[in-house]
Amino acid sequence: MTDSLYGARAAMEPVGLSLRYTDLASGDVRDVERDVFAPFRDEAVSIETSFDGEILEVAVVPRQPVRMRLMVVTLRHAFATEEMVLLNGYQSWTDTAEHPPWYAMREWLRTSQVVADRYAADAHGDYSMVKYAKRRGEQHGFTFGTFRRGEGMVLVGSLREDHGFTVIRTFAADGRVTLKPEMPVRMLDAGQRVVLGRWAVTRGTLDECYDRWFTLMGVQARPVRPLVGYTSWYRHYYDIDEAKLFHDLEGMKGASFVKRIADAASKPGCNGAMPLFQIDDGYCKVGDWLEVDERKFPNGLAPFARAAREAGFLPGLWVAPFVCERDSRIFHECGDWLLHDDEGEPVRSGPQWSGGYALDTRNVEVRSYILDVLRTMTREWGFGLLKIDFLYAACMRARGGMNRGELMADALDLVREGVGDDTLILGCGVPLASAFGRVDYCRIGCDVGLDWDDKPHMRLFNRERVSTKNSIINTYSRVPLDGRAFGNDPDVFFLREDVKLSQAQRDELLFTNADCGTVFLTSDDMSAWNDMQRSRYDAALSVFLARHAGKGEVR
Repeated sequence: MTDSLYGARAAMEPVGLSLRYTDLASGDVRDVERDVFAPFRDEAVSIETSFDGEILEVAVVPRQPVRMRLMVVTLRHAFATEEMVLLNGYQSWTDTAEHPPWYAMREWLRTSQVVADRYAADAHGDYSMVKYAKRRGEQHGFTFGTFRRGEGMVLVGSLREDHGFTVIRTFAADGRVTLKPEMPVRMLDAGQRVVLGRWAVTRGTLDECYDRWFTLMGVQARPVRPLVGYTSWYRHYYDIDEAKLFHDLEGMKGASFVKRIADAASKPGCNGAMPLFQIDDGYCKVGDWLEVDERKFPNGLAPFARAAREAGFLPGLWVAPFVCERDSRIFHECGDWLLHDDEGEPVRSGPQWSGGYALDTRNVEVRSYILDVLRTMTREWGFGLLKIDFLYAACMRARGGMNRGELMADALDLVREGVGDDTLILGCGVPLASAFGRVDYCRIGCDVGLDWDDKPHMRLFNRERVSTKNSIINTYSRVPLDGRAFGNDPDVFFLREDVKLSQAQRDELLFTNADCGTVFLTSDDMSAWNDMQRSRYDAALSVFLARHAGKGEVR
């Protein structure tokens, strides 16, 4: 792409800076507004700025102890009517799509705030972090955004989300884009140079922009093989037991895809796909991970993991290590493990189960327990993949001298320590940048539903709701992350007929997943498929395997 498409280098040129800090010596709160992007000295701090046309950085050097409260960098950008803007949503499930510059984000939860408060329906997203503007032309997202005109685009992306999340806002009418990084919550000492924000501004085609951004971040996806197989969630939901899962395993063993991916893997230069059988939620109370329900699984989970391996499948298991439910033993017996708000109340993580609650991942006992759970599941029970869900719960509140971005990075490092390098991690419900290069696979959309777009009243609650329609949109919007950040998991597809999806909708979901992901899973009973369903599956599987043929491990 030539620079002329965006009016030479004027696109995304930094033109201003504002900040707020507390001078801890005097106790004064200082607000500084600058209409130029240049280094300067204030009463208690020196601010260093740089922009070489590609990397933008702001650092502070306090001259006496301070606490940074806020910083916003303003960029100039001339929006055009033919332009499409994509701003990445807060976490895996948050809707993410291209919109015209003058699109107005809706005000979520307003018409149902009482219900939202009762069920913690706003816990999944950014509603406590970001004020929704509700005006045309004012949009926001996290970590990265793209500004596309035809085949050319500009990408603005954070280079350091492990130090704090970046909120990106657009103001189309004013021709402005702002970058607001999360500030350190600890005191900064005199003479200590601290980078407050570092971003890339890349230009070119989509692939050129994303490739350059990931190069500048120094992030590379972990080498993985594509996954093909089954997860129990959308077939049984919580109602799983040993007999049901062994039935589904038998159905998988007889499916034609097992031989097909084995044949593909035998070709020179291609490691091929791995067959996966994943057990999802329902085997215990959430939080009491090692207390498997003996009525459902009288022999525990280890025998099933062995049986799956003997049948040629990688055994996978769902777990949400940073949350517990109200009915769990941990909730009632380990109250000091819970994350608490400023009033001393436990922090809700969402409406799931008997009520979800976040654990304090900086608590030493919590960390020890999480490591024990993960090591037991992998080293004793024998699961080779863990789907780690509801990860955002680790960063719902800044604490312990760490902001949200730091907490999320720390929590994911804890997970990797627990499972080791030889176990695969499928992340879910996570601020995506924190997962870059840390997890092997990651969900990049909301849960699909057994219908197209859920019930009308459910569409009022939040951006992270269950929706097949939104899942497909997210799959296309975040496809550039596949192989750069991790292997994309677009969630499952359905071929069975007891769902409220038309044949066209089922085909759209099926082939979108085949076209765009590194994980290709169903929750159907494969043994019950008719000839037409098997034919559709075989056609989509051919697309999926052809995309990955000759790649070896996906990077």
